[in-house]
Amino acid sequence: MRFTAMIIDDEQIVREGIEELIDWEEAGYRLGSSGRDGREGLANILRENPDLVLVDIKMPGLNGLEVIKEAKSQGFSGHFIILTGFSEFEYAKAAISMGVEGYLLKPIDEDELLEYVEKIRKKLEEKAILNQYHSQNEDKARQELLRRIVLNEGDLNERQRDISLYRLSLEGDMFCVALCRQEEGGREKEDKSFYDQVRRLAEGDNACIGMFSMEDQVVLVGRSIPYGKWKERFKKRCRRMESYGKNRLKIAIGNNVKSWHELFCSYESAKYLMEQAFIFDQEDILTIDLICGLEGSREAVTIQWMEMLIEVGEVEGIKRAIGMFRDYCTWNLFTESQIKLMLVQDVVQLQMRLSKKYASLALSDEVMEQLLKMLMAAEGLKELLGCYEQALMDLSRKIGAEGGGNIIRRVYYYMEKNYDKDIKLENIAKTFNYNSAYLGKLFRKEIGENFNNSLDRIRIDNAKRLLQETDLKVYQISERVGYGSIDYFYMKFKKYVGISPKEYRKNVNMEE
Repeated sequence: MRFTAMIIDDEQIVREGIEELIDWEEAGYRLGSSGRDGREGLANILRENPDLVLVDIKMPGLNGLEVIKEAKSQGFSGHFIILTGFSEFEYAKAAISMGVEGYLLKPIDEDELLEYVEKIRKKLEEKAILNQYHSQNEDKARQELLRRIVLNEGDLNERQRDISLYRLSLEGDMFCVALCRQEEGGREKEDKSFYDQVRRLAEGDNACIGMFSMEDQVVLVGRSIPYGKWKERFKKRCRRMESYGKNRLKIAIGNNVKSWHELFCSYESAKYLMEQAFIFDQEDILTIDLICGLEGSREAVTIQWMEMLIEVGEVEGIKRAIGMFRDYCTWNLFTESQIKLMLVQDVVQLQMRLSKKYASLALSDEVMEQLLKMLMAAEGLKELLGCYEQALMDLSRKIGAEGGGNIIRRVYYYMEKNYDKDIKLENIAKTFNYNSAYLGKLFRKEIGENFNNSLDRIRIDNAKRLLQETDLKVYQISERVGYGSIDYFYMKFKKYVGISPKEYRKNVNMEE
């Protein structure tokens, strides 16, 4: 079975490079016309209707996203892979939301390209085989009818007629749809074995009235059973099958509906849940209860805070920030692509910001590319955040290894960011795993004054800024900069500035 692939890129060397990078014939494709820009590429797509299109994001005439949007609006249903660079992640994110299969970072990696085209070829073969069997086999025709019902395709009267024709039992007052797919580690086996595994899962279950394959998933239709009860039934059967050495399944069960006419609503619910499988990677069976019971932070973790934690070397703080990031992603129900793009962007930004301060953090393009690929290859949120944490810890360890002077810079940076808290040299020494007396000597040698005096200067400088820029009362400013006692604040302010806070504000106002 042979399919058609097309390459659209405004750089001839890129087009020729992709043509030569893999053996397209062996991969199951023949190469159609290429496109030298967006307009020519779009015309070739609409004329030749290829099965797979590799399209560059940035091109003259029409960019890659415009080509995809226009082709789909004119009825093209083939698969797209976009070609992009590190600087174009926002475009890549937009493309993913348009249903693109994935994206390849330039320069294109042979193995990654081959993995994509083989994955898409399998989908194309499944679709072609299903189309062939549906026309020849009544059982397949019934599955096709069930597919049309679940996807709400075709005329309602026609579906009603076919239900009688194929003796499909759809009487009842409660229906729901379940989607099954193999966990990532088990996808190397043939799809037929996966389908057979799901069939055995549903075997003898009087609630399941039909099933069919769709791309890399199997769809089950349940009748006269609440989704929660079906979940418990699946859970028991899955445990039993896993004990026999079968691959783990990921199952998403949609909400209950009252009629078979509304099965598409339950399907959309299950589909949405399956799209969140990356977030709920520790759950084998997903239902709407997971989302209704969500708890977590709505606040994003800022790049500045993460940078400070890395510089300070606060291991527990880094872990806590990553936990907050997980909560943030879960609360907002971000997709796998969105989460990976956010982390890739964070790693790139952190690397750029920190390498300007610390020479030891300069990474080669090859090392950086390997790190980003490792993040993109993660198969679950837990694995992804584990890779991310390791990368941040590596950065922090390299900073910490640069010597005593660097430790003091990190301590001083920590003081600048946390002056409003009750910070003491003894506590900071524990954070950096130093003896407090030795750290105090290093601090005086590097900064020129002791720790407490430096902390006072930082606090007073910030107090002066607040006196100039805000209408906060003096006692409020005292608390904001870390002094619990207003009298102590007055004493320190006068010591370093020469006048009281009120006099300072009065002088500033007069000057203005």
